[in-house]
Amino acid sequence: MSATIPPPTHIRTLTPTLTTFSRPFTRSNILPIGIRMTCIKLPTHQLVLIGPTPLDPTTLAALQNLNTPVAYIICPNVVHHLSVAAYKEHWPDAKIVGVKGLPEKRPDVTFDHVLTTSTSPPLPFEPHLQFRHFAGSRNQDTAYYHPESRTLITADLLFNLPPTEQYGPDHTFGLFARLAHSFFKPGTRSHKFFTRYAMAADADVMKKDVEFVDQNWKIERIIPAHGDIIETDAHKAFRDAFAWYF
Repeated sequence: MSATIPPPTHIRTLTPTLTTFSRPFTRSNILPIGIRMTCIKLPTHQLVLIGPTPLDPTTLAALQNLNTPVAYIICPNVVHHLSVAAYKEHWPDAKIVGVKGLPEKRPDVTFDHVLTTSTSPPLPFEPHLQFRHFAGSRNQDTAYYHPESRTLITADLLFNLPPTEQYGPDHTFGLFARLAHSFFKPGTRSHKFFTRYAMAADADVMKKDVEFVDQNWKIERIIPAHGDIIETDAHKAFRDAFAWYF
């Protein structure tokens, strides 16, 4: 029996302070949607990791080559947490940021900060990295904003499928996957339905957070956990995805 070859991690340096780690990921072993971690280098000479992906040798080497300690590991919702313990093992001094519901779900992990409302508790890396916790979302999603690069970083708030970068340009998706991917683009009616109804546990609270992001953050790039990075008309893409809240 041949050994299973682990999927590759694609590392991309977007700016001198912004790096992404993208790799294949299949939802429920059915739908390929990809997964992505974002690394931000703060002016305080610290690294922030958002949405930890598997800590494979490629990822570990790339982080170590930055010659900057990992200070914060962020689980941006109640489902993007699977690899957090591996990072904590390598960087034991790092603080872990989670959301409401995660401490109960992961009793093996000590969370130093747990987000429960739109703006609380305050986080020590602000204002270099800002956040808005969508307490009205079913997954308790948190959006992060990097003002220096005008980049919005999301977990499951926004999809931009297909996940071409995460699987590689030579990968061919099957018919079912291609059909499913067509529903999860920011401008589609299906994505608007998803953000307004499937995602929302409390639409009124969601609306306030959507409006805050739209009015206060100048978005020129969106890094979603699932799908390709949006680098053209990014603010419009955000408004399109959440159009039914405006």
